[in-house]
Formats: sequence, C-alpha cells, structure tokens
Amino acid sequence: MIRFLTYDVYLNNFLITTSFVLLIFITFAVIYISYISWKDKKRLKK
Repeated sequence: MIRFLTYDVYLNNFLITTSFVLLIFITFAVIYISYISWKDKKRLKK
C-alpha cells in the first residue's frame, strides 16, 4: 500500500512537471511564430 502511494505521488509530480514544461514550450512556440509572422508582414510592406 505504501509503495503504491509513493508511486502515485511520483506519477503526479511527473505529470505536473511535464505539463508545465509543455506549457512553457507551447508559449515560446507561439511567441516565436508570432515574431516570424510580424517580421514577414514588415518585409512584405517594403
């Protein structure tokens, strides 16, 4: 029973950290894509 509880806690911590890493990665990806799009619009206006 105790072993299962510690495994569950480790699984929860792994899922929480993985979700935070994915959230940060997606945020940077959106910022990067927005930046590329902005630079492209600026280039097309010239």
